[in-house]
Formats: sequence, C-alpha cells, structure tokens
Amino acid sequence: MLDASIRKSDDAGGAAFSFSKNNFDLIRLIAAAEVAIRHTMVHVAPKQFVYPLEVLFALVPGVPIFFFLSGFLISRSWERSPSASEYFRNRALRLFPALWTCIAFAVALLFLSGYMSTVEWQASRLLMWMVGQGTVFQFWTPEFLRGFGVGAVNGSLWSISVEIQFYIVTALMYFGIRRLSPIQQTVAIGLLALFFSIFNGQREAAEVIIERATGSWVLTKLYGVSFIPWYYMFLCGALAQRMSSWLVPLCIDHAPKILVMYVVAMLIDFHFWGVRLGNDIPPYLVPIMGVAVLSLAYVRPTLGHQVLRGNDVSYGLYIYHMPMVGVLIQFGLVDNLTWVSVALTCSFACAICSWRFVERPFLRRKRIGLRAVAA
Repeated sequence: MLDASIRKSDDAGGAAFSFSKNNFDLIRLIAAAEVAIRHTMVHVAPKQFVYPLEVLFALVPGVPIFFFLSGFLISRSWERSPSASEYFRNRALRLFPALWTCIAFAVALLFLSGYMSTVEWQASRLLMWMVGQGTVFQFWTPEFLRGFGVGAVNGSLWSISVEIQFYIVTALMYFGIRRLSPIQQTVAIGLLALFFSIFNGQREAAEVIIERATGSWVLTKLYGVSFIPWYYMFLCGALAQRMSSWLVPLCIDHAPKILVMYVVAMLIDFHFWGVRLGNDIPPYLVPIMGVAVLSLAYVRPTLGHQVLRGNDVSYGLYIYHMPMVGVLIQFGLVDNLTWVSVALTCSFACAICSWRFVERPFLRRKRIGLRAVAA
C-alpha cells in the first residue's frame, strides 16, 4: 500500500517496459514441470534414466524460482492493494480453493486405491490431517498415512506453508518500513535480503545447533519448513520488483549475456565444485538466477500469452503430481518410463481441470489484481 509519491516513482519506468506484459505464467509452468518431472523420474523411472536429467534439474531449480517470483509479485500485490484485507483476500482466492479441491481429490485416491482398507485409521485423525493440509501444517503426516506413496500423500505441499508465511511476513515487513521514504524502503529490503542470505549460508550449522540444543529432530524439521531458510529468495524477488524500473530494461538489453552467465555459473558450481543445487541453491546464485528469470520474462513479453492463451496451469501441476506418483507406487507401477508418462499426463489433465473449473472462476472474484484474468 503506497502513497502517491511511491506510486509515481514505481511507474517511472513505464516507458521502458510494461509490467503487466511478461512471461511469468510460462516460467512458472516450466518451474512446476521441473518439480513434477524430477519427482516422477526419481520415484517411478528406472534409475539409469534419472542421472542424465540432473543437469537440467540443476539449471531449472523449480522451488527457488517460485520463491523469487513470489517475492517479485507478492510485494507488488501488497503495494497495489488498497487495504490489508484486500491483499489477504486476493492471496486466499489464489491459494486455497485449488488446494482444498486437491486435498479432497487426494483423499478420494486413498480410498479408491484400496490403501485405506489396509491400515487402521480414525475419521478424526483423517479430518485433522485434512485440516492441516488445507491450512499451514502441510508438512505433518499421521502414521497411518506413512505407508502410502513415498511416505507422504502430497509431500510437495510443504512449500505452501512457506508461501503463507511469506504473505504474513510481507505485511509485517511493509508495516515496519511504512514511514521510510521509497529509497529507504528499498535499501531496507536489500539489507534484509543480505542478512537472510548470510544467515542461510549457515543453515546446516543452525540445524545442527537446534537439534543438539533440543535433543529433538522435530524443531529442526519445523525450522526447515519455516520461512526463515527461504526468505532470502523471496526478498531478492521483492528487491528486484522495487528496482524494476531500471533493472528490467537492463535485463532486456543484456538478456543473452545474462543467460550465458547464469548457465556457466550453475554448471561450474554443479560439475566442478560439487555444490548442491535444486532447493539448496547457494544464496550467491539466487541474484544471478533472478536476473535470468527477469530476462526470460521480459525479452519477448508476449511469448507466454501466445503459448498459454491466458491459462495458468502451473499451480495445479505442482499440487497434483505427487498424489499421482503415490498411486503408481501403491500399485507397484514403477521402474518403467511408460508409467512416468502416465503420471505426468494425468497430472497435466488435473492441472487443466483445476484451472478451468476452480482457479479461474475464483480468481475472477478478485476486486483488484495485478493483471486481468483471461476469460
């Protein structure tokens, strides 16, 4: 929520590029596809086919890309919202209807696959799990569901809890810096990003300290699904959004160089230095990844609409693919590329249905959005 001076400052780069014309939907779909393909290959495909794709998985770290784009867009959403209630209403419309539908779908799969007939379960515990999946406790799985799939019905949903925390922390952050000038606000966000980047560099040490101090791995797990280890990715996106009036034109002008720099940096870290990438991408690579994402988003800003025609199936693909994988594992349909294609095809089909019948109708209820939802 900005005053007039900040709005004027924010729109100063309007002549150089249009904020609303971008390929973010296409980039999110690529990121979601990376997560879905990686998970499906790891759990369903023959092992000899997994390793050749590791380079591709390293170059397109799906979750970090989601968190960076979330910072870029959610910070913009807050600044453009007329009130906190409108901001949270829009976030809820985007997140929960599709999530709750997916949870109901996953429960149906548990019964239709016959899994629930093989375990002792209580309706109250099942309901408690469903409430957790549909709120902020997606990382909790009761013991009677540990035998399904990979040990969790939909393990990918842990990032939903982190996203919800991002929404809340963003509101608190802007409340804390509301009296600063626009430049001071940007500097404050940059300093926060630097602090959390340095802190995340000691993440493993922090986890060891937590476990030794408490004698329990539970708090270590809770730390891993809190916003703290991932917040620097979100803040890098928020900082990029604040500086977009000059950063995006720079990315457009130097897109080939930026993309080459990104690929080279990732390959050097992955192949020669043995750095773990994926979700554990080092903090110093996140800004490089961010400018590469912005280059792809704006260098040909109409490409995404030409390909997707206003359809955004990335969220649906992300939340539906693991239940599909779980069903295949339940029936022993693994170690075969045919079942990989079946799982991914069904996941895309669910994503399309989710967008057409759940997500898009609810998004039309937004009173104010960053872009008009395609009819």
